[in-house]
Amino acid sequence: MIRKYPSLLLLLFVLSGIVISDQARLPCWIFLLGSLVCFVAGFVGLGYRKTTQPTVLFGLSLLFFSAFHFGVRFYDVGPCHISRVIEDRKIYHIFGKVSDWPRLKTNRTEIEIALDSIATDATRKVYGTILLKVTDTTTALQRGDRVEFYGRIYSLKGGKLPGKFDYRRYLNLKGIHGIVYLPTLLDMRIDKGNRFGIFNFVDKLRGSIRNSFYSNLSPTTAALAAGFLIGETRGIPTGIYRRFRDTGTLHLLAVSGSNVALVVLSLLFFLRPFRLSRWKRAAILLAVIFLFALLSYGEPSVMRASIMATLVIAAGVLGRRYDLNNVIAATALIVLLFDPMQLFDVGFQLSFITAWGLIFFTPRIAGLLKRYHSRLWYRWLVFPLMISVIAQICSMPLIALYFHRLPVISVVANLIIVPLVSIAVLGTVLLLAAHLIWPLLGMFVGSLLDLLLNLIVRLLDIFSGDQAPLIKVGDISLWAILLFYVYLVLMVWSLSSKTVRRVALVSLLAVINIGLAAGVISSERQPVARSMYIFAVPGGIVTIVKQARTREGDLVVTGLAGRDYEIEEQIIAPILEGLEISRINSLFIVSADFDAIDDLVRLAERSLVETIYVSPVLEKSFADVVNTGYAGRGTVRIVSCPESWSSPKRPGYYPSKSGLLANLGSVAILFTDSIEPQQLAAIPRSGQQSFIVCGRIDLGPSRPDKDTTWPGIEQAPSWLLGLYDPGEITPASIYNLDKIGAVRVGISQGGTTPVEIVPLH
Repeated sequence: MIRKYPSLLLLLFVLSGIVISDQARLPCWIFLLGSLVCFVAGFVGLGYRKTTQPTVLFGLSLLFFSAFHFGVRFYDVGPCHISRVIEDRKIYHIFGKVSDWPRLKTNRTEIEIALDSIATDATRKVYGTILLKVTDTTTALQRGDRVEFYGRIYSLKGGKLPGKFDYRRYLNLKGIHGIVYLPTLLDMRIDKGNRFGIFNFVDKLRGSIRNSFYSNLSPTTAALAAGFLIGETRGIPTGIYRRFRDTGTLHLLAVSGSNVALVVLSLLFFLRPFRLSRWKRAAILLAVIFLFALLSYGEPSVMRASIMATLVIAAGVLGRRYDLNNVIAATALIVLLFDPMQLFDVGFQLSFITAWGLIFFTPRIAGLLKRYHSRLWYRWLVFPLMISVIAQICSMPLIALYFHRLPVISVVANLIIVPLVSIAVLGTVLLLAAHLIWPLLGMFVGSLLDLLLNLIVRLLDIFSGDQAPLIKVGDISLWAILLFYVYLVLMVWSLSSKTVRRVALVSLLAVINIGLAAGVISSERQPVARSMYIFAVPGGIVTIVKQARTREGDLVVTGLAGRDYEIEEQIIAPILEGLEISRINSLFIVSADFDAIDDLVRLAERSLVETIYVSPVLEKSFADVVNTGYAGRGTVRIVSCPESWSSPKRPGYYPSKSGLLANLGSVAILFTDSIEPQQLAAIPRSGQQSFIVCGRIDLGPSRPDKDTTWPGIEQAPSWLLGLYDPGEITPASIYNLDKIGAVRVGISQGGTTPVEIVPLH
């Protein structure tokens, strides 16, 4: 294997190193030391004329180095990193440089800023990247521009939303550790970068391509053409974008290997009349691939396809034979050595899993139909269908894992739409060439391409819509995904091996019996009647209490602070969507800043809330917003909380000036704005109940004695979740929500363990 698949072996070492670093989170100097020791030991082993031991040692050195590289870039950052110095409530004077192409969305622009320094009273050097979100579409900033502006840098809080991916981890893996929101760039000082560099040339060329499309096509089809060719999706209407998603063809709007292949094939066609040497043709192809990668904003999928194409072209020029497994493994190895965080990118995983699936499965399945390979119906119907089905089966587990939905009709949709999109991509290249040669010829080609693109839109209407069959998938274990791929390989391998068929059958029976036994054991556990999801949000916490197997819930807000963006739209609404909650039965506002009231009223009207329970301090402010109808229809009723709890021993919610006391049967929960440890004994609760306190701890102006200090709490006030055993007055466990971000609390109907708390990291 070492000689036949060297790239694959090295890739396994690199993958192991990244995973170990991500899970162990050891200090990076340990990994670096291990890499140096193994590297030196490998060289020493070469002196003994051995092959296996030095190879393993060099592989381990690469393993430790990849672990070191990942740790340095992801979690083991220095004291001057932006994540270590920012505070949400401070306004900073920010200095930095635009580090990537701005992303133009429908109603905003997202720009990555690599920081040089920040200043409040004094200027300090920092490093790291922030994401600047401008609430407008603007092209005033380009890659390489130096900028200077004022703003609040919000740290990335919160964890994984149920039913959603972990947005905080996603941004961290891209190197982003803070977000700044600006309504406009008018107050920003911009120092333009080099206007004659490669990036400026690429930006002008991209603009010329877009202008060519919009000059010869209708606005919708021009936006589609830009999306198909260079991944420019900002002009595509939201409805069409949603249809691509519902039909399982959204990957067509993400420039990938197929686009690179089509561009290379088109270029080879145009170069055919010229008698160029092999070296000159390869040089032109590599230059165009490099330019195309820049035109498509350097998307990871394009970079991966470009590296693969470069390796294949280089092998052809040098006259060397190549194995596709080695090519794919070498491509992944190069990408991960340069950017180890790509391993956790969904596109990276999908593209390589699909590519390897096609390489492994296609020859084996096609071999069963070898006698029909020369038939037209096999070439034009069976073989494309087989490729589409294999690609869908290989990508299906990851799509279910990350997106929790599977378009049932995606195989048929891809079989019909993908060939048309491939023809459309070739048509866009032909349109650009025709427009360059003669604008009138470009208009003629554009009229034909417009018909094809409108046909694609029409097919999307047929395959999508409210009647499009979708399978919604819940949380899936990573072990289940791995098991699926193992048995998928065994099933295809067993087509040509009796031994593999026996192994697959025996192991499948063993897995089924283990699964049945686990099901019997889990069925004996007490079922969860309610779940509480508690999230850290700007200035406080949001808690959702959801009854099992319903789409309704109750919402408790404590300490919410207003921001210069819509909190209900950007933060709370995605949480409710992830939990599949369409209606809030009761909304309780324990405390909130005055500038957050508009957001809460909009949330109430959006979630069909009829009554908002608020503290007496906020009653008039809420009433003013509701009565004026500023935030919406103005149909929400405001109820002020009483001074104290009344009959809290019965199940239900009991709001008061001191906070909200929720009696949920086996568990009682207190939501409060300030927790005083020495006064918790005075809170009314049953000795047979578990008790939870959720709020900000009040330690006073100085640190109290050890007898009144909760363990694990720092001097600075924190939003906490404290769990008390029945009858106890000191917490059995404490969860710092400022650090954890989010937790799920499972509340069963009874039994010995009525409460289960799981951090959502």
